[in-house]
Amino acid sequence: MEKIKTILKLSFVLVVCFIMIGCTKEVPPGWVGIRMQPSGLDNEVLMPGRHTCWGRDRMILVPVNDYISTERLSVLCKDDLNFKFDLKVRVRPRINTGKDLKQILMLQGAYIKYGKSGVGMLPYDVLYKTYVKPAARSIARTVVSKYETTQIRDNREAITKTIRDRLKKALEGTPMELRMVATSNFDYPKVITDAVEKKRKKEIEIQEEKARQAMELLRAENRLKIAQKMKIVRVAEAEAEAAYMKILGDALTDKYLRLKEIEARKLLYEKAAKGDKIIVTGGGNGITPLVNTSGGK
Repeated sequence: MEKIKTILKLSFVLVVCFIMIGCTKEVPPGWVGIRMQPSGLDNEVLMPGRHTCWGRDRMILVPVNDYISTERLSVLCKDDLNFKFDLKVRVRPRINTGKDLKQILMLQGAYIKYGKSGVGMLPYDVLYKTYVKPAARSIARTVVSKYETTQIRDNREAITKTIRDRLKKALEGTPMELRMVATSNFDYPKVITDAVEKKRKKEIEIQEEKARQAMELLRAENRLKIAQKMKIVRVAEAEAEAAYMKILGDALTDKYLRLKEIEARKLLYEKAAKGDKIIVTGGGNGITPLVNTSGGK
């Protein structure tokens, strides 16, 4: 019985020692870890998850997710005018093996920050400022400075591609890998913006004048069409009138006119009241005799 108690005590002591000697540390998503042993860095890259650290071992974390930074640049262009724009760069550490990770820590280990848990972390901006930022700013200035400010907008795609290609090449052999380059927020000098606004205003005035001329031309064309139609109508009316007069002229013979005169006077006589006198004037042989409608002799 006493022997069993001794074994249990020893087991308990061993468990406590195990707990005191060994513990687990977490590697969060977006990071990789490596053990720092008293003898130096381990060769194993620890992926996200919990990992055991023994004795005086320490866990060191290095970021591996994408990092985006925006650089505000002011560049003296070929026409001696300052042009401002944003250069957005996205990068990430190039870590494939333990050797890659150890190389980063050997160069930047002085910047590792240790928290209360004893886990060390290498800040992302340390890697960016060391390997990416100087190259990105220098290359962007060199590329843009070869253009005049008025040429930048039309050559934006070519400028961005050139910066991306040169920065990618500059990062070869470093622990950083280029993922994306973009340019934005173009800020032109006031003299350029004023000239562009003046040009745009002139273009608008020209467009408005063209629109006004087009409207006047349309109205003139409509008046011409109306005039042509009215001409056709008047010609038709004149032809109809001429035809009517010709027909009428052919019909108005002396006998026809004499008949109409007699019909008119007869109508006049019929309307005269008792005691009325009708005097008919006219010369020549065609005078109708005076008719006394009073009934006297």
